[in-house]
Amino acid sequence: MLTTIEAEVDTDGSVRLLEPIKIKKKSRAILTLLDDENSNRKQMSEEEARLAEARFARWIGSAKSGNPCSADNEQIDEDLALEYGARHDDE
Repeated sequence: MLTTIEAEVDTDGSVRLLEPIKIKKKSRAILTLLDDENSNRKQMSEEEARLAEARFARWIGSAKSGNPCSADNEQIDEDLALEYGARHDDE
């Protein structure tokens, strides 16, 4: 089983895991170094984060399909099952 966890690697090569991991035996690992794009990003203040969340929240529920049951997961599952079961011989 593959497990992915986040870690930091210091310039001396030491590795620090950023989240806990439970393993039952000694394991091998492959380390992939990522570009640290986030280090150049400016941290948002609480006010900026609140405004960004408010801007995003304006879009929640803004799409209207015309079907009052379009968010009904059981109906969505039924529609998908019907569609996947269709043969579409007329295409």
